[in-house]
Amino acid sequence: MALALASARGLRATGRNPSPFDAELIAYYDDLLAQSGMTVDTRLLAEGRNIDHAELAESVVDGLGEPDLILLAYAVPDLHPMTTVAARVNHLLGGRAQSMAISEQGLQAPYTALRIADAYHQAGQCDRAVLLVLEQTTLPYHDPMVHDTPLTDTAAAIVLEPGARGFGKPWSGTSERLAAMIDEREGTLVVAGPWVKTDRSADVHRCADGTYCTSVWLALAENHDRWHGRYESILLADVDPRTGKAHAVEVAG
Repeated sequence: MALALASARGLRATGRNPSPFDAELIAYYDDLLAQSGMTVDTRLLAEGRNIDHAELAESVVDGLGEPDLILLAYAVPDLHPMTTVAARVNHLLGGRAQSMAISEQGLQAPYTALRIADAYHQAGQCDRAVLLVLEQTTLPYHDPMVHDTPLTDTAAAIVLEPGARGFGKPWSGTSERLAAMIDEREGTLVVAGPWVKTDRSADVHRCADGTYCTSVWLALAENHDRWHGRYESILLADVDPRTGKAHAVEVAG
């Protein structure tokens, strides 16, 4: 039996924290950014919400129980360098899970996480997994995706257990093929990320601007109870504007 959607939580953070960027941290980023000919933009730091991955994760995992596997997926780097948030979450959820983060893949990261969870499950190493998809927006340099969209601080926690509402195999391809796939899916709710282009008007939930890696996962977390039983299946579909590559995965409705 495949891993299935057991429960989910979503968060759209609205608060603001004091800046953690002291002289030592700014010096670290100055050295790091200098390798790319960039400097720290103190104006962006002053305007940032300073909500890091740890705070986002802790806001959605309380009471989730003990998993066998914790997968943290993100596209925008954390506010704090060299932190191990997946290990922190493991500690909060009992400390017996294997935990890791998936990054440097854009919005493909959560789809890769699903493949990893399925591989662990098929190998008999995982009967309960927690997938965390996080997006924070405070950076010491200008990032067009983060600042020009602009993005908001968001998080989604997807709990996976063996069950009937199983996830299919994640798919990747061209945006044109994704559009055709969407048109072919009768009786399916399409959860379309902000950069998905489709002429379909019925049975479509369009994610609003303001999310990138978290888009369809946040929508699933916020609406899965309302969608359950109304559709044969739900297709999570997204296109990464940075690469033009499309990604999708189907989950039983």
